[in-house]
Amino acid sequence: MSWTTDAAGQATYLCPEWYAFTGQAPSAALGSGWTEAIHPDERDLMGDAFLKACKLECEFVLQYRLRRHDGTYVWVTDAAAPSCPPGESLFLGFLGTVRRIRAPMSGLVARAELQTFRAAPATGEFAPVSKLDVVADHLLMARAAALSAADDLMPAFDALLFEVGLRLAQTMKDATGRLNVH
Repeated sequence: MSWTTDAAGQATYLCPEWYAFTGQAPSAALGSGWTEAIHPDERDLMGDAFLKACKLECEFVLQYRLRRHDGTYVWVTDAAAPSCPPGESLFLGFLGTVRRIRAPMSGLVARAELQTFRAAPATGEFAPVSKLDVVADHLLMARAAALSAADDLMPAFDALLFEVGLRLAQTMKDATGRLNVH
């Protein structure tokens, strides 16, 4: 599931799969409402880590339990990379993905890692459904690979990531010219 935030860390887009999975309505989930779907025991830790990542403008990976629409919780990995205009250091927000963890449930604990990003493979109910999810998955995985490869690749890759993000936002505009986030 893909998502974006503004520079203040407020969710500006959550993919349709988020709403179907969590049962949240856009009016409840956008901004910081998405955190209500995090298990209460982990909500403060994840919220604090997310706000610190916003302050540091860095990549992150969070692991926590996410509430399904039926009230059960599943373990997920939530990872994101910062978005900046090409050649600039102006932090615009995050582009991230949420993936279900397909591991044995015993031994998992909530955790947060800042300044790191690992894309998890998407399977089952978390498999990309929309074109935006597919593009976001590929861009984030490519960015993670580029980070591992060499620092000199990052400016060019970030410029490409920003350009694709702009084009995606343009495609999502409805007939009235407003960004359609529902």
